[in-house]
Amino acid sequence: MLKKTDWTAYYDRPYKTASITRKFTERILINTIKKYTKDKDRLSLIELGGANSAFLETIIDKIKPAEYLIIDNSQAGLDKTKNRISETDNIMLFNQDILNLNFDRQVDLVFSVGVIEHFDRAGTQKAIQSHFDLLKPGGIALITFPTPTLLYRIVRFLAELTGLWIFHDERPLLFEEVNETAKLYGTKQSFKIIWPIMLTQGIAVFQKNRS
Repeated sequence: MLKKTDWTAYYDRPYKTASITRKFTERILINTIKKYTKDKDRLSLIELGGANSAFLETIIDKIKPAEYLIIDNSQAGLDKTKNRISETDNIMLFNQDILNLNFDRQVDLVFSVGVIEHFDRAGTQKAIQSHFDLLKPGGIALITFPTPTLLYRIVRFLAELTGLWIFHDERPLLFEEVNETAKLYGTKQSFKIIWPIMLTQGIAVFQKNRS
C-alpha cells in the first residue's frame, strides 16, 4: 500500500528550499489571479487544501479579496492558519475533505496549489470536480499540480535516493489527465509549466460553464 504524505509533519517542518521555490509560484499565482479576475470588484475565493497556506498573506495584500475561504481536512494546518489571521482579513476556515464536500457556497475563484495529485486517478477526478462545484457559473478554477518532465523525474529520483522525499503519494500529472475531467465542467483558458522550481508544476486555468 502506498505510504501517505504526513501533512502535520510537513506543516511543522517544511522543506528548507520551499521558501525559495515558493516565490516563483507566488508571483505566477498572483499574476494569474489578477488576470482572470480583473473585472471583479469584490472578489470571493476559496483555497482548497489551503491549511497553513504559503500564499495567505500575499493574497490578502495583493488581491484583497472580499471573502477568503479555506477548506482543508488538516486541523493541525487550520490551527496554524488561525494564528496568522485577524478578524479584518475576512477569512473563514472549514475542516472538510475535498473528496466529500458538504458545502453550499459558491464563489468567483477556486484555486489549489499542489493538491489534486495526492489521490489515485478517481480521487483526482473528484478533486477537480470539487473546484467547479464551488464556483459560480462563469467563475475561474486555477489548479496547480506537478507534471512529470525529465527535470521533475531527475530531481524526485535524487530526493528519494537520499531519503529526503516526503510526498509519498504524489502522482505527477499530465495536463491531458486534468483536462479530461475539467472540460466536463468548464473551458480551458491557459496552461503553463513553472520550470524554475525544479519539481516542475503545471498551472491550469479554466472558466466554469455558465449553463
